[in-house]
Amino acid sequence: MPDGSARTTHSRIGRHPDDLDEDDLQRAVDSQIPEGVDLDWKKDFYKGTDAGKKELAKDVSAMANTVGGLVVVGVDDGSKDHAHELSPLEPAQGRGEEWIRSVLANWIQPVVPHIGVRSLRSAKHDGRIYWLITVPRSTQAPHAVAAPGNDYNFRVHVRNGTTTRSLAESEIAQRYRDRFQAASDDIDRLNYVAEAGLRYLVNDVNTPLPNGGTRATDLYPLWASLTAIPTIRGNYSVTTLNERNAAFERFHKLAGAALTDKMQPRHPVLAGRRQVRFEGAPIGQLHQDGSFYGAMPLDYKEAQRGRDGANALSQIGLELHLVTLVQAASAWAVESGATGEILLATALHRFDDKDVRLNNSEDPGLWGSAVALPSTPVRTTADLVAVATNMREAITMAYTLASDLLADMGAHEPGILTPEGDLRVERLNSGWRHRLTGWKR
Repeated sequence: MPDGSARTTHSRIGRHPDDLDEDDLQRAVDSQIPEGVDLDWKKDFYKGTDAGKKELAKDVSAMANTVGGLVVVGVDDGSKDHAHELSPLEPAQGRGEEWIRSVLANWIQPVVPHIGVRSLRSAKHDGRIYWLITVPRSTQAPHAVAAPGNDYNFRVHVRNGTTTRSLAESEIAQRYRDRFQAASDDIDRLNYVAEAGLRYLVNDVNTPLPNGGTRATDLYPLWASLTAIPTIRGNYSVTTLNERNAAFERFHKLAGAALTDKMQPRHPVLAGRRQVRFEGAPIGQLHQDGSFYGAMPLDYKEAQRGRDGANALSQIGLELHLVTLVQAASAWAVESGATGEILLATALHRFDDKDVRLNNSEDPGLWGSAVALPSTPVRTTADLVAVATNMREAITMAYTLASDLLADMGAHEPGILTPEGDLRVERLNSGWRHRLTGWKR
């Protein structure tokens, strides 16, 4: 269950909902685990009639509109609102996972994203199964239930203890206001973290070096940054030095599993209000609520110069750095306990006055003409858990960000990232291939 509600259900049942087996369900019966706002025991499977489809949509949308949760079909509550007896089902012809997902897609508006549906075979009752439906808390609530083609007669349901109730018109209106306000708050938070991170980056790269000059003028005049905000915030305590060190060590380990070996944040851990600050590659900040800011130096100053005086920027380096930043940001968000979606924004920061020519080939004659850097960040939104747990999802999100950045610089598309989440490894030289420590076909 890609949601914070999984932790609550986990604490009540004893295992994560995605890992439950029949023995866990039996223990729930033995312990008389009660139903609640995030847990619903059901003896009978949903009928194939419109009434049955409406009931399924109502149960799922009510959880999504509240805190998320788990619907277990095949456990009788004995009309006592707790797990009373195992009652696995005969598989219903034509009403399997595909039917469940079709009903939810057609009867709930807007569609609830990231629902988990799986059957669990009974070892004690041959040929029988249970159905487990995991429902994330939705950032797109309220979700309404209406028969397909009947958009004028709908209801919005929420969980109320062990039951489900319909919202009044005034409550629905407030839910919509809450949704729009949450979206506005997310953008405000994104801008705040980006601005705070950029101030930290500017201060760091302009610190004088022992032999004169600064990192910005003498070493790294061009940087790529990524700001990330989870829509459902986490809470990772970083109040004390020990807590900050623990958070950094965990992040360092997560960053080490990224696509390339370029992700090398380093000690010492620096203090910040409700955050951990660090230097190295990337320079960045880990926020208590799962938000992230990271900036990586780009292969730029040492590249061959074009005839027009513009510095050459390695397009390959930019694309690969975006992947590693997306991976690091999503890993930290999940580690903090954040869930839902993740808002991503990337920008380029220059500390010299040179224009840029994209280096996307070993042949300088094929490089683009001099262009100015994009003046505004580019943004996208992704499923947090998917990006954090699937490298190809991270590559797809990096592809989206890179596409917009490169388009502003006159390039048609990324050179090595694909929209399917693959890498065009054949376009990499041996040096870059050696750095792909996290890539497996």
